[in-house]
Amino acid sequence: MSDLIDHMIAYYVAGPANDLNIAARWYPYGELTLIIEDKFQIAHRKFGMKVRSQSKAAAKQFLDSMIAKGAWSTTENEFGGKMHQFQADVFRAEIKERQATNPIIAKAEAEGPEYWEKAFGELVA
Repeated sequence: MSDLIDHMIAYYVAGPANDLNIAARWYPYGELTLIIEDKFQIAHRKFGMKVRSQSKAAAKQFLDSMIAKGAWSTTENEFGGKMHQFQADVFRAEIKERQATNPIIAKAEAEGPEYWEKAFGELVA
C-alpha cells in the first residue's frame, strides 16, 4: 500500500467508519465496492481532489481486508458469483481493534486534529 492509501484508510477507521451502517442484505462485490468508495469520497473530500481521487483504491483495500476479517460474510450465489452481507458486530469489533493498534491513528491522536490536514497535504504535494 502507498502511504496515501494507508493514511486514507487510517483516517476512515479513526472516525467515519464508526458511523457505517449498511442494510443486512446480500450485495455483489461490485455494488459493495461502489458503496464503500462513496463513503471514502465523502470522508476525504475536505482534503482535496488529489486525495479523493484515490478513494477507489483505498476503499477496495479496506473492503477486501474487512471481508477477510469476516465483517462481511460471503456466500456463492446460484450463478457462481459471490455475495456479501454486512456483519455489524464483527465490523465494529474490527474497527475498534484497528483504532487501538494502527500507528497512524496513534500519531494523529498524539498530534491533534491538525495532523490529518498536514499529513494529506504533504502526501499529495
